Amino acid sequence: MNNYFDLFIIGGGINGAGIARDASGRGLKVYLADKGKVGSATSSWSSKLIHGGLRYLENYEFKLVRESLKEREVITNIAPTITKPLPFIIPYTKKLRSKLLITLGLFLYDHLGGNTKIPKSSKINLNKKYSKILNQKFSVGFQYYDVQVDDKKLVEMNIDDAKKLGATIVEDRKVINANRIDDGWEITLDNNERIKSKILINAAGPWINEVVNNVIKTNTNKSIRLVRGSHIITKKLYDEEIAFTLQNEDNRIVFVIPYKKKYSLIGTTEVEVKTADNPSISDEEKIYLINTINNHFVKQISNEDIVETYSGIRPLIEDYNEASKVTRDYVFDLNIQNKNSPLLNIYGGKLTTYRKLSEKVMEVLNPHLPTHNKKNWTHSKTL
Repeated sequence: MNNYFDLFIIGGGINGAGIARDASGRGLKVYLADKGKVGSATSSWSSKLIHGGLRYLENYEFKLVRESLKEREVITNIAPTITKPLPFIIPYTKKLRSKLLITLGLFLYDHLGGNTKIPKSSKINLNKKYSKILNQKFSVGFQYYDVQVDDKKLVEMNIDDAKKLGATIVEDRKVINANRIDDGWEITLDNNERIKSKILINAAGPWINEVVNNVIKTNTNKSIRLVRGSHIITKKLYDEEIAFTLQNEDNRIVFVIPYKKKYSLIGTTEVEVKTADNPSISDEEKIYLINTINNHFVKQISNEDIVETYSGIRPLIEDYNEASKVTRDYVFDLNIQNKNSPLLNIYGGKLTTYRKLSEKVMEVLNPHLPTHNKKNWTHSKTL
């Protein structure tokens, strides 16, 4: 039957795109549907970094940082046309984090990922190098490297490769119903087209539980917290091809990153919200980011300097911590009511770890799939 698939994926963000590519490359028949355009939501409204998550070390998430650092190396290798290593400067502020703590954190950051082409961190004299950029009160700093990426393009490249490998990808097609049947699932799209699939994967990102409750109509014990992350874009604040990691008194950090040659990208914020639909920056968030810049930089900015803003919703796994301490790791919820109709809900995750997440999805689903190539392959195949 032409419309019977091995995997049906709801959601064309980075996780859905990565799974579609990985599974198609193993010879599986894949169908992916997105209610909008692929990569048009959370995945394209990020800070546009492939990074290990230096800040996650404070929450003792060593496993996540190690995996992220290893994936940073892999993605830099498989997507060289859209990634670029970038030096990040941390201006030292005595009352926030000690020099010892930062030095230890950077040592772990340099070594947790194993061998890498990315340069190691170092302590630097800010007055000598960046006195025209930073306020004079910042005399000592630390430099480390992470990788800048075109996030939307990363999604599109995974989707394009999945298509070449045989996947069916449809955009502007909302899944309105999914029912278990004897040999898997029957999925109904908003154009009344019906697709049958052995396995259903819910990779809807911040809409995941909306899909669970209203489309699949089943139960899950997993909760998510929706957190809005907003960015502002200004004309470039300095000419150097460097980024800054600015520490705030609320213990959060804000990145300042060169963007499209003429601009500076500043973010992000963390604001809990009730819905994932139509996120937009608040006046309070703008003020927060403007004040962060003005507390650190010689060049002062105001609301009039903002040329663009964007906001995205991060679906964080609920663990009842404050937003900055909630894990950015991912969790799989495998629901099998009978052996012929597995449902996999994917909670959490981050841009950096999408490829590894996709491999783990295949590992979890292997026992339920028809004969296929079980060998991992995406780590060495250029996008």
